[in-house]
Amino acid sequence: MRKHLFVTLLLACGMPGVAFTAMANPEPQTQSQATVTIKGTVLDENNEPVIGASVTPKGTTMGVSTDAFGNFTLKVAPGAQLTVAYVGYKTETVKAADGMQIYLQPTTEMLNEVVAIGYGSQKRANLTGAVATVDVAKVMDGRPSSDVAKSLQGAVPGLTITTNDGAVNSTARLKIRGTGTLSNGQVSNPLIVVDGVPVDDLTFVNPDDIENISVLKDAASSSIYGTRAAFGVILVTTKKAATQDRVSVKYSNNFAWSRATTLPEYSSVPNQLRALMQSNNRQGVANELFGMYFEDLMPYAEAWEKQNGGKASGYREMMPFQDWDNVGDYYVNADGTGALYYANWDVAGIMFRAAPSNKHNVSVEGQSGKTNYRISFGYDRREGTLAFNAPVMKRYNASANINTEIFDWWKAGVRFTYADKVYNGNQTWRSPYTYGWRWGSYFGPYGYMKAYEGRRVVPGDPDYDKGVPVQCNAAVGYATEGGQYEDDATDTRIQAYTDINPFKGFTLHADFTYDRQNYNCRQAWMPIEVWNTWNGNINYVSTQRGTSGTSARETNSYSTLWTVNVYGTYEHTFIDNLNFKLMAGGTAERFTSSQFYADRDVLLDVNLPYLGLTSGGNKGDQFLISNTRGHRATAGFFGRLNLDWKGIYLLEFNGRYDGSSRFPASDQWAFFPSGSVGYRFTEENYFKNLNINDILSNGKLRASYGHIGNEAIGTNMFISTIGTGSLNWLTGGSKTPYAGMPSLVSSSLTWERVVTTDIGLDLGFLNNSLNLTFDWFQRDTKDMLAPSQTQPAVLGASAPMGNNGSLRTRGWELGISWNHSFGDADVYANFNIYDGKTKVTSYRNDAGLINNFYDGKNYGEIWGFETDRFFEESDFERNADGSYVKDAKGNFIPVEGVADQRGLQSGSFKYGPGDIKFADLDGDGVISGGVKGRVELDGVLYDPGDPGYDEALANPAHKSWGLGTLKNHGDLKVIGNATPRYEYSFRVGGAWKGFDIDMFFQGVGKRDWWSTSSFVMPLMRGADATYANMESYNKMIFDENNKIVGYEISQSNDYPCMYPGSSSSGTISGLGQGRYNFYPQTKYLMNMAYLRFKTLTVGYTLPTNLTQKALIQKARVYFTAENLCLLYNGMKKYPIDPEIGSNWTTGLSYSDGTFGRTEPMNRTFSFGLQITL
Repeated sequence: MRKHLFVTLLLACGMPGVAFTAMANPEPQTQSQATVTIKGTVLDENNEPVIGASVTPKGTTMGVSTDAFGNFTLKVAPGAQLTVAYVGYKTETVKAADGMQIYLQPTTEMLNEVVAIGYGSQKRANLTGAVATVDVAKVMDGRPSSDVAKSLQGAVPGLTITTNDGAVNSTARLKIRGTGTLSNGQVSNPLIVVDGVPVDDLTFVNPDDIENISVLKDAASSSIYGTRAAFGVILVTTKKAATQDRVSVKYSNNFAWSRATTLPEYSSVPNQLRALMQSNNRQGVANELFGMYFEDLMPYAEAWEKQNGGKASGYREMMPFQDWDNVGDYYVNADGTGALYYANWDVAGIMFRAAPSNKHNVSVEGQSGKTNYRISFGYDRREGTLAFNAPVMKRYNASANINTEIFDWWKAGVRFTYADKVYNGNQTWRSPYTYGWRWGSYFGPYGYMKAYEGRRVVPGDPDYDKGVPVQCNAAVGYATEGGQYEDDATDTRIQAYTDINPFKGFTLHADFTYDRQNYNCRQAWMPIEVWNTWNGNINYVSTQRGTSGTSARETNSYSTLWTVNVYGTYEHTFIDNLNFKLMAGGTAERFTSSQFYADRDVLLDVNLPYLGLTSGGNKGDQFLISNTRGHRATAGFFGRLNLDWKGIYLLEFNGRYDGSSRFPASDQWAFFPSGSVGYRFTEENYFKNLNINDILSNGKLRASYGHIGNEAIGTNMFISTIGTGSLNWLTGGSKTPYAGMPSLVSSSLTWERVVTTDIGLDLGFLNNSLNLTFDWFQRDTKDMLAPSQTQPAVLGASAPMGNNGSLRTRGWELGISWNHSFGDADVYANFNIYDGKTKVTSYRNDAGLINNFYDGKNYGEIWGFETDRFFEESDFERNADGSYVKDAKGNFIPVEGVADQRGLQSGSFKYGPGDIKFADLDGDGVISGGVKGRVELDGVLYDPGDPGYDEALANPAHKSWGLGTLKNHGDLKVIGNATPRYEYSFRVGGAWKGFDIDMFFQGVGKRDWWSTSSFVMPLMRGADATYANMESYNKMIFDENNKIVGYEISQSNDYPCMYPGSSSSGTISGLGQGRYNFYPQTKYLMNMAYLRFKTLTVGYTLPTNLTQKALIQKARVYFTAENLCLLYNGMKKYPIDPEIGSNWTTGLSYSDGTFGRTEPMNRTFSFGLQITL
């Protein structure tokens, strides 16, 4: 709306060239004597009043302009047509009617739109780099999400947003065009700049304060920011002070409720027990779980299932066994021993709920004389979906933006922002998410007990009669009686800035920013009081985690960032055709941080769980204390030259001379150049003479090339450090301290150099109502930090890192947008897609392990076996009596023609009928990850038994290749890739007479994932749960002595015969997690591709002729649904949301099958109100 006000000011000043200047000397008009007075309102595409719009009866020049509320009053002849015009919007002709509302749409000519770029702005028509803009109103307006980063998911092609879980305090990871380095934990974060200042955490920013967002993707557009912009830049500009000479107040709210998108379902208790009995009998161990024998438990479970026919809903009192017509939820002997639990608890319904959230924003803006201001406040509160002591995240925001015109050539201003994030959660001994899904639904148990007669309770404590959680699983107990976790993070930023225009065409800008973040965290581990049920007893309430196991911890940290930017810009046009723009300046940053941590055991009073009220327990009265301090500084000098000839031939040069304290003094400075060109062929006379401009309205070819330095390679990488610790050797009653070997450091460590090439095409069709943008890019990371030559183990130190590696990413992006008006209805649609592949072009891997980086590796590769089928009984040799032939170790012996898998066995596991059979890809008759003892000499591979093997082995020049290596991987192959491919989104929406609708869809076309998740593969750790999706498996038939006498095998089953503990690594060192039947393989490779109906928003803006009676300029109500449904879900067989755990890096693993056992992603429904006074 501020742009409308600006035009109004021009009108008031009598600026020429605007339609209303004709009103001063109107031409004589022939008027009908019969006229009527009508009133109406002119609104824009966002239902904002258009101030200063021209409303004129068609065929006349006698008209009026709309006021500050977009209203007008006009006398017209009955049936007259009105022409409504406003700069930058389509002119509309409508029939006059009293009380009418007229909606104006922006002209589809977007070429004059000003886009934020590094240290300035530029018309979209003149952009030569790869720059995308975010439609902030559509992406963030009215959404319940308070996280800016998460809201950007799918907003522009090439920007990838991933999260690990749905926790209220989880943060998103951002990448622009994929992974750019393998150093620094494979982190390739883009630089985030808010109002010219780098920030590391967007969760402090209130979405309601954002004016626009630009994404700079290539070197030509981002290199101007230097050291931290190697992998792109996200520019965030907050809303500026108003330019209206009245006070405007805006208020908006949102009330939401969230539930988990996906949660596991358990099978019936009898089926869970049968799966465990299959596993136990195969191992030859007792069918027992903490004192409960399954043969005893089964009849009770079957009776409960018959009597209840479903699940035990709600957290309620556990009822004891009465008789076989009323088996209750558990059975226990009269003396409290021999407890059996058999109720099938509704774990998802008990542990999770609909979580409320709400947020409120208010802003005040206006102008007083030559001073403009905007002040805003925000509050956001959201709760987790856990039903017991749910975590709560609150955020408070305040900001002020004030600027004044000191002289007509000198402006100055100040920005102030403050954000406070407060998180309150449970410091549980075990995560109710991770641990809560481990056991069967009967073994929670997910109910409570009271102190019945004969039960022993803690003396003198009547509260236990109110009901106490039962121990066993203790998921409820951990959640309800967990400790305390409180953290408070604040961010305070003060910025002063000035703009000076001493002469025509030249502007000098300077700003100084001080940013301080503080973080305080308090943790307390508290006792847990639950019914003691271990070993099958249930006769008293005990303290599972007593006072002696309690502790308190506090962490306090702060960081400060000082930023200075000074730059000048000069613009001039020569001989009316050559436009010249030069910008040059400098910047400096200084960052310091400090963290203090203290911990001590044994709370003196559990009601006062503070660090100062601890005794230390057996460790004495000493505190465990640590302190770290950090600092870094960067400086740079930069310049940019823009030239364009007639708006047809475009040229840009950038240069940045950067310095960083992360490198040795001799290598701290480097120069990084970039350049780009553009050719707007539709502006050429030859093209205009074709007379097809109405069809192809705009066409531009772009190309860019440039270098950027990456200094984010880790802290103090050029400093040799010494690690310290304690030996398990007592000296004077204490462990003996030690100091390790100094780390080896490269003497020439320097910048990683990122080289980017981009070729783009921009097309506009049908008067730019249909627009297309395409980019192809290549990004090479050279001098990448990578290992040096492996050093002998006797040295006692690892090989130093050096600039020894390189990485290449190639990809493409496509964006299509369309909008059109059909009478009173305005519709729009857009589509984005991005694909890229990253390949390691140079990386030292002396051992050649396939689970490490190596030359030619595609980033994200997953190695494993190709699953053939299940073993049949006929695949193994039999004796004449039908029994199986086994070797001396009890292994099944495959028949001729069936590859031997015995080399993959470990422990007591033996491959047999009903188990997974892998494909023999190398045709050697053995399933393996390579040949033991393979060596290479002079480029020739030798295996034991080959001619010349002994000679090669004896030659000191030979190289040994272990299992799971590049030249010795047997039947292993690349089975998938964890990098997202074909990331796409599309949006469809429109507006009609105050109603608006917006639908946003987002997805990933291809992505694989390997993890030994207990939601995907049964019994990953041991006697874990089995879920409803695991009931289709091959079975062993046992006799009365639990000996295998046969098999029930079907190739259509989902799973092999049961066997526990498959989450660890197997016999191949180069392979990731998984063993036995669940080595990494094609059958259980997860398909993480999806298409999600991400957001649906429906709104209605009340007619202004009603709202203005209450002095309300605008009032809109809306409904929003997020994560509404999955239209395609590659994980449909498994109870895991496809967006869970998506922050993948090489080497990432989840122990004990815990992948997916985390805070779930949420489906949210919300409504809200937006008011402008």
